[in-house]
Amino acid sequence: MSEVSYASQRIRAATIASRYWQPAVLTVFALAGAPLLAGTDVFPLLVLAGIYAIAVIGVSIFAGLGGQLTLGHTVFMAMGAYASAISALAWKLPPIAGVLIGVVWALLLAVITSPILRLRGWYLVMATIALVLMLPQLAANLGDVTGGSDGLYGIPDFGILGLEVQGESAYFVLAWLLVLVFFLLARNVRGSRFGRALAAIGMDPDAAAAAGIGLFRVKAVLWLLVCVPAAVAGSMFAHYSSFIAPTDFNFSVALTLFAAVIIGGERSIFLGIVVVVFLVTMPAYASGPFTVELIEALALIAVYLASPSGIAGIISATAGRRRARRERHA
Repeated sequence: MSEVSYASQRIRAATIASRYWQPAVLTVFALAGAPLLAGTDVFPLLVLAGIYAIAVIGVSIFAGLGGQLTLGHTVFMAMGAYASAISALAWKLPPIAGVLIGVVWALLLAVITSPILRLRGWYLVMATIALVLMLPQLAANLGDVTGGSDGLYGIPDFGILGLEVQGESAYFVLAWLLVLVFFLLARNVRGSRFGRALAAIGMDPDAAAAAGIGLFRVKAVLWLLVCVPAAVAGSMFAHYSSFIAPTDFNFSVALTLFAAVIIGGERSIFLGIVVVVFLVTMPAYASGPFTVELIEALALIAVYLASPSGIAGIISATAGRRRARRERHA
């Protein structure tokens, strides 16, 4: 075998490995995590981390492709959760119908709130914070439907086609398989023509507009897309916990999703998932003055000082320096 052929095969193998190792890790974790970790103190938190990771994928797409940050995804989670709860308790509909209704409600809310996308940067972040702060008041005012501050309880387990998801192990597998599905869909969006249009907007909005790309239209479509995984995550949370209240979707939860994306890196969906697992499972290990909120704040400061692009930026910069050193010594 010639050196050129051998080198081309190595490059092809490296390309395949770089493309598929992340989905492979998620698949193995989804299928092997339950038998290995079930019964441990951290296992219920890993189920919750999987549910949050579904929503983090939407936040990561919005930041990485749209170049915008949001703290409002918990509102879309609330749409999915309340839709599933109300559909099951009041309307006696099957769980899958509640999930679909939650997605529709989230899409309607995304359409109603889409004018805020005319804002940029931290102005948009502040607008999405307002959405999160409005949620408890709205839930209280609609107490006859939402249960108010007391919430809704007795939500049945999720099920589809006569198969019920019961127990933490089953919810673990379901949540992490949904993470895998949305992760693959997000990667396809990134490589699509729509994703390239978003990348052009992120690099230079004025140049993209001059090239004929409708900035608001493209961002509005992205806003609609990223609300879907959040709504599904909310539905899964409702069925898993069997109880929901406005405090389940408060600013603290929004900050956790936001911090996961910022620490992991806006352009790395996989690292955002890894970081949200770390943040959600911290209560099992945090003690004394080191609360979860303090750890989130310290991690944000430390990573941002090292690289505004998060852990992904640190890894990329380190790999670039090593590559440069090899080229100099070659």
